Amino acid sequence: MFVSTKDGGTAISNIRDGLSNMFNVADIKPALRHMSLGLLCLCSLVLQAQGNRIFLEHANSTNFDKNISPDYHFLIGDVQFRHDSARLYCDTAHYYRADNSLRAFGNVRIEQGDTLFIYGKTLFYDGNKKLAQLRNNVRMVNKEVTLFTDHLDYDRVANIGYYYRGGKIVDASNTLSSDYGRYNPDTKMAFFKKDVVLTHPQFLLKTDTLNYNTETGTASIISRTEIEAENADIIAYRGWYNTKTDKSLLLDRSYIISEKRSLTADSILYEQSLDIGEAFVNIELIDSSRNTTLTSDYAFYDQSNNYVLLTKKALLREYSGQDTFYLHADTLLGKQDSIYDTFRAYYNVRSYRRDLQGLCDSAFYSTRDSVLQLFGNPILWADNQQISGQQIFLYTKNQHPDYMEVEGLALLASKEDSGLFNQSSGRKLTAYFLDNKVRRVVIEGNPESIYLPRDEKQKILGMNRLENGSLYIFMDKEGKVERLKVSPQPKGKFYPLQLLTEEVKYLEHFSWPIHLRPTDPADVFRLTDRPRAENMSTNIEGAAGEGANAPDRAALRTFKSKNSK
Repeated sequence: MFVSTKDGGTAISNIRDGLSNMFNVADIKPALRHMSLGLLCLCSLVLQAQGNRIFLEHANSTNFDKNISPDYHFLIGDVQFRHDSARLYCDTAHYYRADNSLRAFGNVRIEQGDTLFIYGKTLFYDGNKKLAQLRNNVRMVNKEVTLFTDHLDYDRVANIGYYYRGGKIVDASNTLSSDYGRYNPDTKMAFFKKDVVLTHPQFLLKTDTLNYNTETGTASIISRTEIEAENADIIAYRGWYNTKTDKSLLLDRSYIISEKRSLTADSILYEQSLDIGEAFVNIELIDSSRNTTLTSDYAFYDQSNNYVLLTKKALLREYSGQDTFYLHADTLLGKQDSIYDTFRAYYNVRSYRRDLQGLCDSAFYSTRDSVLQLFGNPILWADNQQISGQQIFLYTKNQHPDYMEVEGLALLASKEDSGLFNQSSGRKLTAYFLDNKVRRVVIEGNPESIYLPRDEKQKILGMNRLENGSLYIFMDKEGKVERLKVSPQPKGKFYPLQLLTEEVKYLEHFSWPIHLRPTDPADVFRLTDRPRAENMSTNIEGAAGEGANAPDRAALRTFKSKNSK
């Protein structure tokens, strides 16, 4: 039995004082009190020493030399130790009783309870610190989790195992390796540092620093991390990835990259098994195959079905031409299949390109026929020309405008000198393009026209008002009217400039809302007081037929319902 000098001296002093006072009857009670206190202290110290001591439970043979070192024992064969709740097994051992430590060799095994088992070839164990240092072919087994290394330090007080010369942890789904690592069987948390690799049947994760919960299968991303998968790769800087559910939260401008597309945002919720995700704030979706970039503050993304929905400052940028095309709407929807692409824009649509600007309530485009359809009283501006109607169909060829059909209250207008306008209107207007500029216009269905002829010095001579027949307008490269043809013979009247009145200056449905025209790329986000068209519901439903529209309209209704709560 070993006790400390300070506490043991106090206990013995109390007993001695008690014995000396027993011969004085008057002091017998105090004497007994001193003795009781001393015995309690000694018992406490004895129990404490026994609880911290390593006990030898069994060995086939024990060797020691009491003259050289009576506290050193060399143990051989089926050696077993006990230290509080832990049991230690080995083939041979050096047992240092005074130091309360041992060295074990061959088939080393530590058992703590019925859930933690540690194996190795050699062991040094410090019973005072409760520290086990195992070397060579070490395994630490905690139910379905196994740690492999050649150098393991196991702190029994903290219940944490450390390795620092390379190791790995294997659970039911993943294998995680690194230069340095630690594992806590109580919390199920593992920490990995330097050259960290997580191997999963569906992906490979590489990083410098990683936290991992073996119970939930969640990897906490705290440094730059690369995740390589079949459908897409991920570059993440902070967040988490649940390897059991394939769900992840990616923060700090992380990326999801596929063969032709990349997605980044301030935060991304991503489900790898379904290849779907939601992104929030400062979103950028780049499609290199189609030279487009989509940005917004909210997006839903379905990679497997090639579907994307964007809202909150949604913007499309298209780079295929010589100039960038910008389009903004409250909501943008895009879908691709093996053959065709479709694109929809809903509500408050505004677009800008240096040579063409426009607005409408909704738009639809499909590569099936390469037609851009604009609904809800659309307006287009090019140079000093304005085209408007109830709906517009712009036919493209090789990603350039070929011709355009305007239906319902079609109007073509251009501003001339002195606040006057060339104007042409009818039920249907067809405009033909050459080098991205309108060069010829045909107006049918009760056409009317106001034409301002000029003399050789380009001075306006007066105003011609024409009606009936079909109207043919020919323009120069600058968009100015070169000549006008009406067939059959129209009704018309010429007004000298000095006889012009407000009643004859404008056609019935003339409008020149130049204040609504987008002036630059940033201006597509400007909110205006333009009322929504009354025929919007009919136009949206009829954009490309019920069968083509039904799935996306359902998605839009679900999205609007979800975000209106």
